[in-house]
Parts: sequence; structure tokens; C-alpha cells
Amino acid sequence: MLLGVVFYALSVNSKKKKERQILQVLAGVTGNDDCKISQYDILNHAVIGFDEFSNSVLVSRNVAGEESSQIINLAEIQRCRVSELSRSFSTKEGTIKAFDRIDLVFVNKDKNKPDVSVEFYNAAIDRLTLAGELQLAAKWCAMVTDKIALF
Repeated sequence: MLLGVVFYALSVNSKKKKERQILQVLAGVTGNDDCKISQYDILNHAVIGFDEFSNSVLVSRNVAGEESSQIINLAEIQRCRVSELSRSFSTKEGTIKAFDRIDLVFVNKDKNKPDVSVEFYNAAIDRLTLAGELQLAAKWCAMVTDKIALF
């Protein structure tokens, strides 16, 4: 019984430490420790979060040792959509859909600025099977759409 309590306490401590590290990474994207991350998720090679202080979506990626970050100010965004690049195959059992890429696309209000794309899945660098990336992109699309509607 005591051993179970010790393992539980260690796992809670480890989870809180990991959460603090994620929040530090997202705060590092803005360069501001005053950001207020209200929601975040971990992707394959990235972390995405929402900063209520600046009303922005923050993304930090690390692919093959190359780190990049994005700040998407929702005041500049007209709408958000999920983009899927996929192929279909016919088999004896039916049609199979294979995803090559899943992106969350932020469409700018200013037509002179390019749309901003956040990669949620890429078959070229991620594992071959999806692990909730499509649902996660849909979740973030709905959340961003709700935030944009407030403007």
C-alpha cells in the first residue's frame, strides 16, 4: 500500500514537472514570462498553446534538431480550417484513406499576407499511423473559431 502511494506521488510530481517545462517552452516563444497559457497540447514534434494575455496561438516545433516557433495573433485571422492531404486505396474490405499531412490553416484577414499553417501530422517524418492528430486539429480549429468569433 505504501509503495503504491510513493509511485502515485512520484508520477504526480513528474507530470507537474513536465507541464512546467511545456509552459516554459511556450513562454519562450513569446519571450514574455507574463503570458497566460490557458490551454495546450503536445503534438508529435511540437507543442501548441493558447495565450489569453495576447490572444495568440503559440507553436514550438523541434524536428530533426531544428527548432522553430510561431506566434499567430488571432486579431489578424479571419478564419481557421483543417487541411488534409490524403490518398484513397481500394481493397477487398473497402476503401482505405491514407493521410500524408494534416495542417491547421489560419486564414489572414489581410489578403496580402500569406495564410499561416501549423503542421499536426506529416507521414514523411511522423509514424505511419495516426494517433489522434486529426481529432486534435479539429479541436484546435473549433477553439480558434470560437476565439475569433469574439472579435
